[in-house]
Amino acid sequence: MKNPDGTARRGLSFRAKSTLIFVGLFILLIIALWLINSVYLHRYYLRQQLNRLEETRSRLEQFAADPENEELQLQLARECESSGIAAVLAVENSLGTHTILFTAGGERGPWHMWGMENEPNRPRTVYRQTDTYTITQAIDPMTRTEKIECRGTLTEDETEYLYVLSLPLARIEESAGISNRFLLMIGAGIAAVGALLVFFLTRRMTGPILVLDRLSRKMADLDFSERFTGHSGDEIQALGDNINHLSDRLETTISDLKQANLTLEEDVREKEAENKRRTELLANISHELKTPIALIQGYAEGLRDGMCEDEETRVRYSDIILDEANRMNRLVRQLLSLNEMESGGMKADKTDLDLSLLIREMAAAYQVKAEEADARLEVAVPDHLSVRSDELLLEQILQNYLSNAFHHVKNGGLVRVTAEPEEGGALISVYNEGEPIPQEALEQVWNKFYKVDKARTRAYGGSGIGLSVVKAAADLLGGSCRVENTENGVCFTARI
Repeated sequence: MKNPDGTARRGLSFRAKSTLIFVGLFILLIIALWLINSVYLHRYYLRQQLNRLEETRSRLEQFAADPENEELQLQLARECESSGIAAVLAVENSLGTHTILFTAGGERGPWHMWGMENEPNRPRTVYRQTDTYTITQAIDPMTRTEKIECRGTLTEDETEYLYVLSLPLARIEESAGISNRFLLMIGAGIAAVGALLVFFLTRRMTGPILVLDRLSRKMADLDFSERFTGHSGDEIQALGDNINHLSDRLETTISDLKQANLTLEEDVREKEAENKRRTELLANISHELKTPIALIQGYAEGLRDGMCEDEETRVRYSDIILDEANRMNRLVRQLLSLNEMESGGMKADKTDLDLSLLIREMAAAYQVKAEEADARLEVAVPDHLSVRSDELLLEQILQNYLSNAFHHVKNGGLVRVTAEPEEGGALISVYNEGEPIPQEALEQVWNKFYKVDKARTRAYGGSGIGLSVVKAAADLLGGSCRVENTENGVCFTARI
């Protein structure tokens, strides 16, 4: 059964059930004993009294054999008094009457007991009968009550003795009733005391069970902070130890699952990001190659169809085809170089070299570019700056920084290259005067194919790969790269 909220409906507690079971069993036991007493106790008690009546009869016959024995007479009187038996011993005299030799138990004489020949029709139940005595159950003609009577004769020294023993049945029934009432009272008292004892003793038993119940509910809520701390050494202790072990295993397993789930989520996010980067890369490559391929195709078709009648036009068409082919070649080479660096296929081959000399040589190659851009190129480096680095990777960094600077320098602006020593390496800076980079784009310029110019105009001339190559090269050298806007332009730096 469940509550409306879906939780399991609780019944009686273990303590209540244990108490009710004990009280119920004890009440059933008392009822069973009472029924047994009611049915069988009377018979059992009657049988015991008949045996006692037989014992008293034998004692009375012993006294008849020695009537002068006062000790035997006293013992017989005590026995009759304790058992409730009325006894009369008489002897017939020469006048035909009876002389009482012994009486006990309050009988008034043999004349009202002797009368078998006077009351032949009195109803009787015979229990035992021999040649010398008879034990019967009959109604006393004087008191009109049921009695057990033993009548008999014996002969000693030619003297005939007569005796009568009598035991009221009411005494037997009263004893059985008292026994039943006493059983009920004692049983009720014991049941009450037992119920209290069971109620309080089960508290010791149910205490650990309640703790285990609380622990199991916390475990169901994935709370493994508590442990069972009992020391009873019994089955409950074993169960508590098993629950502690289960809690530890579940906590470890769930922690491992959470960690595995986090790792899986990270892998999924990384895969999604990789797929996104791959899609963007394909889109960017397609965009970058689409225009030069179209131009090459168009001008090549014009040359084939004879659209260029003069030599000057043919040369111009050919120059355009060569320029676009070179553009695609640079793009492919940069992509291959970037892929090799990012995939770990390229390793830094560090040697001792003069960074100042390398910068001056690279800057000299851009003097023509400076004149074409109507810009000023300044180089401010020490006479000699020794570093341990990879010359090819340094050339990649300087070439892309300088190319990017001349693409963005304003007309008549300044491009300045500097280098200075730092602990463990050097700091290279390439500054160009021109428009600043938008703040939100400062961290994205290192991404492949990212361009601040969203329209990707061909006037810019760049592919969006150069700065990605710089970042990959700096990472491979164990350094870093950075860009910041200055008062009149943009400054790119690289720590190597």
